[in-house]
Amino acid sequence: MSNYANISNFTNSLTGVIKNNLSFPNSNNLAHRGIADRIEANCNKIISEHFSNVIPARSAKSIEDISVNDIYIDHKSSDISKDFKMPNLVSIEKLKKLDRQLIFNFIIYDSVKKIIVDTFASDVYELNWNHLAIQNLGNGQLQIKDMEKFLESPTSVISKEQWLIRLQEEAIRFNKKAQEKAKRRQKQWELWDISNQI
Repeated sequence: MSNYANISNFTNSLTGVIKNNLSFPNSNNLAHRGIADRIEANCNKIISEHFSNVIPARSAKSIEDISVNDIYIDHKSSDISKDFKMPNLVSIEKLKKLDRQLIFNFIIYDSVKKIIVDTFASDVYELNWNHLAIQNLGNGQLQIKDMEKFLESPTSVISKEQWLIRLQEEAIRFNKKAQEKAKRRQKQWELWDISNQI
């Protein structure tokens, strides 16, 4: 359980700290991912300077970029000057096994104007399912369908239990579709006439 009595107080505090201290980094000779990496590294630095009990990510594949006490924080940056905005959030298998609070720290920036447009933090269980989908990456990846629409209403007011029920429903639907696709591919292989290749 979190050491913070109210997780929303923490997300509000995190949002305020990042908003007040994050600026667009020197991006000379940096490609898109390089800019995002620098922004996210700066977020880690800011968090380390303003919160106690800060723990670095356990590994490059960890769910978190940094932790404060027992709260995972995962940075999600998005460049609004780019057309393709469908960011992955987290593996649904990792989400299923989540053992502590997970906060997403969203950073919206413009690499053309070289500005930070907005930042906000949100508990994973507050994310608005109207803008989420499970996509066919690995065993299923929770993804934002359209970043622009998501930013218009990123959170909802359903309970954690309701959110998890929706996750379960979407995961079952995703796996049924995956099974149907696999069966179609299997049928195509079964019907393949190898004589055309000989």
